[in-house]
Amino acid sequence: MSKPIPHTSTHATAVSRRQVAAGVTLLAAAGAAYAFTPRTVLRTLGTAKLDTLVPHAFGGWRFEANSGLVLPPADQLRDRIYSELLTRVYRHTDGSVMMLLIAYAGTQDGSIQVHRPEVCYPASGFRLTDIEDHDVKLAPGVDVPSRYIVAETELRSEKMIYWTRLGHLFPRKWSAQRLAVMEENLKGIIPDGVLVRISTLGQGDGRPGLDRFASAMFGAVGAQMKSVLVGPA
Repeated sequence: MSKPIPHTSTHATAVSRRQVAAGVTLLAAAGAAYAFTPRTVLRTLGTAKLDTLVPHAFGGWRFEANSGLVLPPADQLRDRIYSELLTRVYRHTDGSVMMLLIAYAGTQDGSIQVHRPEVCYPASGFRLTDIEDHDVKLAPGVDVPSRYIVAETELRSEKMIYWTRLGHLFPRKWSAQRLAVMEENLKGIIPDGVLVRISTLGQGDGRPGLDRFASAMFGAVGAQMKSVLVGPA
């Protein structure tokens, strides 16, 4: 009685098909990983310095001092986050005072985040009595999503507007920052980041004066600093 002949060719064909399918899957995964790997590093500041790009005088405003601003704690985390930090106090010819902070980070990968006033002001003993979404009109057609905050102590009432830019996006909330980084990464971009904060002291609604200062500053800086503030065109 003869033995049955094994169907080796059929078995080999099935194995071969499984191997091809697995190979195609691996190739597809590798292709997707390559496609979504960020390859463009966005650094609008380049090798320039904020101190040289922001004028000391513009629109009736003149630089007065570097001190007097509320800052995040001077710890190692802040040193890791910021590659450039500009702090200035400006006085107008009418006597009004504005405080400007610009913090620039050359790379935002989602593991470290730019400090926001909602964090650093309470850490400095302030109560936040008002937080509202606010759009700052820097120029015709240039409206930046920002926030308006009132921070108070027993001796000081500070009104401020601020915005954060991560790549091409302007996340208003802390929770949206990581999503902004991920969205830029999906476009193949490793984004830079900047936090711009403008504040003043006193009573009443500070938004009109803060907006005017922001617009005057934006109009006074050159093309590169405009890119730092609102991203590349």
